[in-house]
Amino acid sequence: MNELWLIKSNRAANTYMDEVSQESQFTSQHKGFTKVPHKIHRCYGLSPYEKLILIDLIAYMSDKNLCYPTIEAIARNVNSSSKTIERHITELASKKMILVSQGKNNTYYLPNYLHCHPYLLMSEKTHEFIGSVRKQVNERELTLWVQGIMKRDEYKAFITRLQRLHERRLPMDKNAEKEILDSYAQFLKSESALRFPPDMNGQ
Repeated sequence: MNELWLIKSNRAANTYMDEVSQESQFTSQHKGFTKVPHKIHRCYGLSPYEKLILIDLIAYMSDKNLCYPTIEAIARNVNSSSKTIERHITELASKKMILVSQGKNNTYYLPNYLHCHPYLLMSEKTHEFIGSVRKQVNERELTLWVQGIMKRDEYKAFITRLQRLHERRLPMDKNAEKEILDSYAQFLKSESALRFPPDMNGQ
């Protein structure tokens, strides 16, 4: 048996993926990329299905600012049921991660100011905090703790406050936005100290 395929590639991932996307000898249906920022791909507050659907919609948009795939097409692409897709599209719309114009086939758009969307800001602040403590605590316990934080009423309250600012986008709100995020960082620090006291960390 030829096991040459088991030899690890020594090419940079981005370059290698470009080669994979362009290879068309046997698979010529999908020859492009979907450009997705890490802050979306790794966003806390979005479920796995919401991420997959959002990425699929971005792929459909490509070099346009809208797309209109059928629910069934999205369901096939993410290997899910149509009802599940409809439910999570409703969630994405309620979180204002996408805008939906309803018709025979829905038309989907990305919102303005996605780069400072509350869910992305909160997620990035969470990642920032994790980076500051992950070497000091058990990483599995840290993962479970973060997942629990996402379900807390306090977390939802921070999101709601940011959403109010985000919806009106007034220049004077930037300081308020920073204050909310700083307050959230302090909340994480305080809750982390309760969950991982110094004696647990060997300090």
